[in-house]
Amino acid sequence: MRVETVQCLKAPVSGAKLELQALEVSGDDVISGRLIEAGTGAWYRIEEGIADLLPAEYRNAERYEAFRRNHGFEPSPAPGSVGSAHKNTLTQVKFFSEHTEMYESEVVHSRFYEAFDEVTVGRWIARTITPGTRVVEVGCGTGRQTLPLVRAGAKVVAVDLSENMLRLARRKVRAERPEAQADFVAATAENLPLRDEAFDAAVIFGSLHHFTDPRTALLQIAGAMKPGAHFYLMEPHKSPARFIFDWMMRRWKLWTEEASDDPLFTSTQFESWLNAGGLEARIRYGTYLPPHLFYRMSRGMAERLLATTDAAFGSLPGFRRLGGVIIAEAVKRP
Repeated sequence: MRVETVQCLKAPVSGAKLELQALEVSGDDVISGRLIEAGTGAWYRIEEGIADLLPAEYRNAERYEAFRRNHGFEPSPAPGSVGSAHKNTLTQVKFFSEHTEMYESEVVHSRFYEAFDEVTVGRWIARTITPGTRVVEVGCGTGRQTLPLVRAGAKVVAVDLSENMLRLARRKVRAERPEAQADFVAATAENLPLRDEAFDAAVIFGSLHHFTDPRTALLQIAGAMKPGAHFYLMEPHKSPARFIFDWMMRRWKLWTEEASDDPLFTSTQFESWLNAGGLEARIRYGTYLPPHLFYRMSRGMAERLLATTDAAFGSLPGFRRLGGVIIAEAVKRP
């Protein structure tokens, strides 16, 4: 974690200012250290370059204890509490911590998602993100969109609730772009440890349907965005044609999913939530063909077919809302 990134962070529940105690540093990268709450003295560990700013209910107690003993620290005063752990959040932490490599192979390196990512958020990054843009990516997983963002020259704070996913994401970024300005933070979307108006852009790409409280998460992200900041959001759509995808997934399962209880979204929800956060949004739909059709194509052919069908069907009033995904591109109002 770079030293300058601390100014963009706060304690996840209390919102208190955080002070950095660096233990191991490489250049401007803090490999090991603590972030300490001003006033209370409660602290959060930085280990392997990753800041663990999860609320106490979701942090890995064994890792904390091992870190404390290794460095000879006294037990930390209890940080602010969210009250009680939510079952869905615990489920998500467990699932993604245990299935990191499976997600990487089934999703990140799948023929469909390689094409899909380029046609959707890849094009948004190309026309929106410039070198030096400070971006927060919430639900970054193993760095699926973190890498395209740093390739565009962005300064990225990548957030996920699974430390295992973050470790892989950090290794991938450092292997390809050791000079990249990318920092990784373990946190929940409902208690984002982000300072107000700290970011020029924000991305949630296919992770909102895992969140326990999507509306709260979007409001938190909006609060962390500067006026005029850009936002990109993509999620599964509650499409009238969704049953076709569900039937095909039962016949040929492409990936394993652990979504929340209500994983599909509508334009009404997006418009309401984004407007409440002070964001002006343009909403569209995409992916009119089953993902299964793309697995026997080259990547280039898959990208062309996906882009062509999205443009064709997305322009037809009778077909537009049949898309399998819903996408919002938004700007925060001044």
